[in-house]
Amino acid sequence: MNRISSKQLTLAFIASRLTTEMIMIPGELIRYGSERFVAILVAKLSVLLLYLPLLLLTIKFKGDNFLTAAIRKNRIYGIILGVLFGVVLLSVTVNSVLNLQLYITDTLIGELLLISGTALIIAVSLYGAMKGASAITRTAVFGTAIFAFLILLIFITMADKLDFSYLYPMYIDDGNYLFRAVISEISCNSEMLVFAVLCSNITDKPNRAVYYSLAVIFVVLEVVNLLYNLVFGPYLNELEYPLYVISSLSDVVVFQRLDGIDAIVWLLCGIIKISLLFTSAGELYKTSSGKRKKGWFLAIYGTLTLILCMLIGSDRRYYDTLQSILHTAFPLVFAGVVIPLIVLFTGKKAPRKEKENEEN
Repeated sequence: MNRISSKQLTLAFIASRLTTEMIMIPGELIRYGSERFVAILVAKLSVLLLYLPLLLLTIKFKGDNFLTAAIRKNRIYGIILGVLFGVVLLSVTVNSVLNLQLYITDTLIGELLLISGTALIIAVSLYGAMKGASAITRTAVFGTAIFAFLILLIFITMADKLDFSYLYPMYIDDGNYLFRAVISEISCNSEMLVFAVLCSNITDKPNRAVYYSLAVIFVVLEVVNLLYNLVFGPYLNELEYPLYVISSLSDVVVFQRLDGIDAIVWLLCGIIKISLLFTSAGELYKTSSGKRKKGWFLAIYGTLTLILCMLIGSDRRYYDTLQSILHTAFPLVFAGVVIPLIVLFTGKKAPRKEKENEEN
């Protein structure tokens, strides 16, 4: 078993959430005004509440994830829950790959074949998953460090372009937008699915990864949202990748422009996110099958992901439909909240001797 600490998982979650924020959130929800400051706060408090069943599960079934506790109760019952969870996990994985591929074509490469772009993303992410969670989290340290460096350079180079007159008193003038923004922010927390599976691999207290990552991500999102508003003001509504645009406007003598660093950061963080999702799928297989090796399963799972990406990515309508379903937050709540809540009441603890043998 590839064991990691809560701090390592925290860094991986931060890197994963960064790519979601900068690449995958719908453009119309990155909007000028005060609403999104409130939306981010409400969403993070809501997500903390949604994590509650998982946090309670890690306390009741210490050292186990939801699938282990369910299979211990009844194998068929556990596998059914695992399959339902896996369907949501697969849909999030496909969406993440397509979003990253779209980002690459929009910012780095003007023309890139769907099959070559998605195949490359999936291949690199599978390699990370086969190396294990520990290797992924070490890469996340590098990604988050570059991000911090990028933001620092942006603030330094864009200081003369910050217009504080763009900020107006905090009030909500569009309740419908606020609600949609909160739901969208909640739906972007796919790290909940990863935590549901990998919580059994954490060497110390798993809840720390949740608390630390939510706190850090909250601060980062608020600071970045402030940056958007100060630089673009009302023009923010027209942008799909605002941080990339800010980076392209920043002029640093050493780097000329920062958009190249920006693209590298989000490409790396995107790979980290997808690798975590693949790793979670592999852990689901190992737990349900009882086998230690997962290499061949990940190869099949990666192939299935590629096929689905080709089918959904071939028509913008299919892609938009998948996006709209995931951004309702219903799939996330079902897999990350409802299923763990069911297992919390129906799962079975490991016998004391079995638990002692696992710890030894």
